[in-house]
Amino acid sequence: MPGPIQSLSRAAAVLRLFATGERQYGLSDTAASLGLAKGTVHGILHTLRQEGLVEHDPESGTYRLGPELVRLGGGCLRTHELRARALAWADDLARATGEAVHVGVPHPSGVLIVHHVFRCDDTRQVLDTGRVVPVEGTALGTVLAAHRPGAVEAAATAPDLLRAAREQGWACTPDPLREGMVSIAAPVRDRHRATVAAVSVTGVAARVGENATVLDHLISSLRTCARAISQDLGANRP
Repeated sequence: MPGPIQSLSRAAAVLRLFATGERQYGLSDTAASLGLAKGTVHGILHTLRQEGLVEHDPESGTYRLGPELVRLGGGCLRTHELRARALAWADDLARATGEAVHVGVPHPSGVLIVHHVFRCDDTRQVLDTGRVVPVEGTALGTVLAAHRPGAVEAAATAPDLLRAAREQGWACTPDPLREGMVSIAAPVRDRHRATVAAVSVTGVAARVGENATVLDHLISSLRTCARAISQDLGANRP
């Protein structure tokens, strides 16, 4: 079997570096971060620019992801079967709880958000669809790590959290991306009974954590949604 094509692997590494969103990288920064020669990186960036996969800011000399990636990523999400199955149920969950809803699947770098429904209020919100969030410290990641050992990196997740998520069928953690919020997630299974995704609701920590009625309502609605998506994926078929 032929090995990977080095130039494509290096181009993918450049795109992943830019996708971290930590900052914008120049030629020297990119080469240093990836341990590659500047001439090699220059050629990669030139080709990626021609294909619309990266853009160059002439004033700062830095690079960022290009618009062609938006089109390609959107095409992937549109054809993602799980997302298509989850759309209606996730929307129903958001309406029933009044909270934000996320659907995530395992990704080599963490958890890929394939669908995000905004909270039903007027506060400013940023769309997370297409974003990769960490496994550690997130409800989605905890559920995936607990129910699919080895599918996502779980070494840094406390064993007691994974055990609790498996036993109770859901996980609850403070949202590391939104201060003062808490997320609750449950697993989604396919026809082989394998956990292929997780769905979560995110609400204000003070209200959810201090009001057992609210928490019970969220968990009940969440698990109903997860079961419905699982059934659409054939989880209950022989």
